Order: sequence, then structure tokens, then C-alpha cells
Amino acid sequence: MAQYNPLEVVFCGDNRQYYSYDEELYTGTFPTEWAKTHLFGTGPKECKNCESYGMWNGVFVGYCANCALFVYNGERGRGLMGLLKENTSKNAKSSPSIFETYLKGVDLHKIGDKDFMDSAQMLKEVNAYYDECRKIEEARESRFTQGDLEWYVDRAGTGSSYGSNYDGGYDSF
Repeated sequence: MAQYNPLEVVFCGDNRQYYSYDEELYTGTFPTEWAKTHLFGTGPKECKNCESYGMWNGVFVGYCANCALFVYNGERGRGLMGLLKENTSKNAKSSPSIFETYLKGVDLHKIGDKDFMDSAQMLKEVNAYYDECRKIEEARESRFTQGDLEWYVDRAGTGSSYGSNYDGGYDSF
């Protein structure tokens, strides 16, 4: 009977879609040398941002922006700032894009196990939540008219006193 070795690269899925190394799953095109040489505090096991932003359907596809730029100096990509959202800041532009290097031509919807983690569905739900929050905020702002603002400023006063400034209260100057 063969012994399980977590430090052995084992490819899985049709057409080597992903592989296992050190009890983590990586997209099949993620450089195996990188998976074997994560620096301390980086990668899906040791960095919560890499774990959150760098996973797709339960498979690691790339480093977070902090690790990519500040630890690996852009040599391992620009970094991710959300699900499949690559860093587009000015200092990241000089680094190679993972979507133009090892993820070029990769169909991410065929990576990983959607029964375990469906990233596309999760992203859809997150976007729907933010859309709903934006609609609520817009509705709240549309009800707050210029007249409301003037009333609020008049009631709040502009002085530096404390206490009540309406009839029946007290003023302290």
C-alpha cells in the first residue's frame, strides 16, 4: 500500500486542472516551484488575504496584492484584491498579469469543485448584496433634500456651545 505524502505534487481532474501540494489545491498551471517555496506568511496556508482573494472554487490561483508586490516584488504577479480582481494600481502595472501568464487561456469555471465552493455563485451573491446596499443608499440620499439640510443646519447651530439651544432648555457659553 502506498503512503500518502503531502509534499508530493499530485495532479487531479480532467486534463490536470489542478494539483495538490502540502494539503492545498492549486490550479494546474500555477508554477509548482512557487507552491513549494511560499515564503513565511504568504500563500493560502499562512496569509488570510491569499486564502480569501486567491482561491477559486477551492483552488489557489494567485497571491493577494500584499504578498505579490511587497514580498515577491511583483515576480509572482500583480496580486489579487478580490475574487479574480487583479491589482491595477500604478505600482502593480509593471508586474506581469497572472491572466497573461500562467492563467492565460485557462477556463476557471472548470477548476476545482463547485459542490465544495462555487466562487462564481458567491461572487454573484456578493455583487447582488452590494447592489442592494447601493440602492438603499441612493434612496436614502434622494429623500434627504436641500430643505432637510437647511433645517438640520438651523437646528444644529453653528456655535461651539453645548447644551440645548431651544426653548425650555439651557445654554452654556
